[in-house]
Amino acid sequence: MNGEGEDVFSGEVGTQPQMVNVQTPGTMMMVERSPAAQVIGILVILWSIFQIGMNILGLAALSFLSGVEEAGIEELPIMLFAVAALLQLIPAVIGIIGGYQMFQFQKKGLWLVLTSLVLGWVIGIVNGVLTSDYGGTGDPGLDAAFNGVCGLGCVAVCGLIVCIPLLFAHHGLE
Repeated sequence: MNGEGEDVFSGEVGTQPQMVNVQTPGTMMMVERSPAAQVIGILVILWSIFQIGMNILGLAALSFLSGVEEAGIEELPIMLFAVAALLQLIPAVIGIIGGYQMFQFQKKGLWLVLTSLVLGWVIGIVNGVLTSDYGGTGDPGLDAAFNGVCGLGCVAVCGLIVCIPLLFAHHGLE
């Protein structure tokens, strides 16, 4: 024989289970997550959807205005405004993704939203430079400075609003 059937277990069956005292390494406390991250996330998603809608309406208005010719008005370069509107879709989509991640209590969503704010600010400055002859002051540097300064104030306020969940002790962001 090869010894497979010769193993014998011995002992007795007890009716009472034995208690083992295992202590946890620390106290575990359950805390409620602050709903501020979810509220801000929903507001960011709604604002980004609003931006996308306004870009689509802007493109529709440009296609309508391209056929209108009035005396003294220079024809609008539709491709320039179309590219500017399409560039504004990039931060809006990043904002939707970041807002959803904030709603799921992920801290990287907060960083994505802040990135979309800064990216939108930079794109706004570039759009001001490119379109300064068509509704701006006519001076690209002045339009860039105006968009930069005013946009910086808006980005600062929006950034503070987005960072509100970090002000709570138990914000719950992972």
